[in-house]
Amino acid sequence: MQEFDTIRFLEQCADSPVVQVYFETNFCGEAALLSALLDEVDESVFSLRQWVEALVVLSQWLEERGLALSIEERLGYVSCAAASAGSAAGALSDLSSLVGDFLGQYGCERAVKK
Repeated sequence: MQEFDTIRFLEQCADSPVVQVYFETNFCGEAALLSALLDEVDESVFSLRQWVEALVVLSQWLEERGLALSIEERLGYVSCAAASAGSAAGALSDLSSLVGDFLGQYGCERAVKK
């Protein structure tokens, strides 16, 4: 298995400082979390950038409500949204929008007050 090129990914996201900061804060230097994220990406039709953008949406939603949720559970939430879209969704759906729709419809019952 080829080693993940973090610097290249961050360069590819140069137009989105929010994505860069979120990725650096949560996954750089965290081999187990990065591996979990990459595994989820590999099992979905969505790109790594789409995953990080969706995690940002979820994180902002949680922050606005004063809620906390572990990064592992955030990955699980986004994974559920990605799976709900089906195998042809990559070209038809935006993962961030799917997560936003999920949050609007279902909320996030595992989140706890900070």
